[in-house]
Amino acid sequence: MHNKNSFPSSIPKTISQSIYNYIKDSIINNKFKANQKINEKEIAQLFDVSTTPVREAVLRLGAEGFVTINSHRESVIKEVSYKELKNIFQVLGTLDSLATGLAAGNISPENLKKIEEMTDEMERYCSIDYVEKYMAINLDIHNKIWESVPNKFLQTTLHYVNNHMLRYNYARFHAYRKHGALERSMADHKEILKDLKNKDKTKLENLMLKHWISLLELPTFNDGLKEYLKK
Repeated sequence: MHNKNSFPSSIPKTISQSIYNYIKDSIINNKFKANQKINEKEIAQLFDVSTTPVREAVLRLGAEGFVTINSHRESVIKEVSYKELKNIFQVLGTLDSLATGLAAGNISPENLKKIEEMTDEMERYCSIDYVEKYMAINLDIHNKIWESVPNKFLQTTLHYVNNHMLRYNYARFHAYRKHGALERSMADHKEILKDLKNKDKTKLENLMLKHWISLLELPTFNDGLKEYLKK
């Protein structure tokens, strides 16, 4: 049973949205494990509501691929797999390549300065002792670039795919601790910053695609993912 203090302190406009956020955050943060059954009654008690808004939230998460609902209407956390993560890398790499190319001519001096500051900060944490901090800043940099994308539908799609990537953070933490992974990532980000400053759309598109795919091609990183995910 989860403590009532564990649900979000800032309640969105509907209770179903609050419950959706709570379950989704619990999945992403590995509090709800793969193949774990969702206890809808327990969550309803946590929020002091009927099971109806819980069911609404679960169905939404099912449609988004975070939850599997079987023929008995039982809801379980979807299993993670190396194959799915590889597919996510490929899709996110393609989308991020398009997005960064579009952002190149649209990014403000203020956003560019912020990306430069975050890149410098990330380099200070480029160590296996600070992998989680490194990855958090890494994500912030991508989010800051996406803010400058003039295509709002593309922005929404990027965040949707990236949410699925976040489910694999623990596998990625493990893989980033392998030899050469952080260094490869950091080198790419320095090039990304340089090409953003130069507004070089073609270089950025090619580099961002390589940025995602090359990590999977790095044997140590790839082996780290497989060790954690087992399949």
